Amino acid sequence: MNQILFENRCKCNEEISVVKKRKLTSRSEGKPLQYPKSTEIKCKTFQIKYDGKLSLLAKFILNSFQNKYIYYGIDDILYQFRFDSNEYERLLAILYSPIISLQNNYSINFFDIWVNEIYIEEDSKPNKFLSKESQPLSQFTYITVKFFYKTKVPTKKQESLW
Repeated sequence: MNQILFENRCKCNEEISVVKKRKLTSRSEGKPLQYPKSTEIKCKTFQIKYDGKLSLLAKFILNSFQNKYIYYGIDDILYQFRFDSNEYERLLAILYSPIISLQNNYSINFFDIWVNEIYIEEDSKPNKFLSKESQPLSQFTYITVKFFYKTKVPTKKQESLW
């Protein structure tokens, strides 16, 4: 992938191929977002209580976020649930609340957040006041999300000339 192929024709119509190596740049080659180095990252864990039960597709999508940019995770949610508005709104709310907390408290850029781990634990709580024969259970889900983020030094605002 680090080679460029030039094709030229000489006067006798023979095809000549010249291979020239490109210099590698510090930017990622075709990857718009790079995973940070281990010395640059910090982590924060959020536990979210979700009232109700998640669908199997929602669990699958949330579990696929591990070691993924939050931007790509949100894109996956929007692509998979484009017809079921209730489910994707709830999943986006699950992800947006910790992201906004990171942005407000630590001045983290949206593109500097990665999902490291997600744990989903479903639990049910019986109603003690109802008879044992008809015990409707209130179901809820605990979603634990561990985010990696990269902090940058805030830029100093320039003083005005007047």
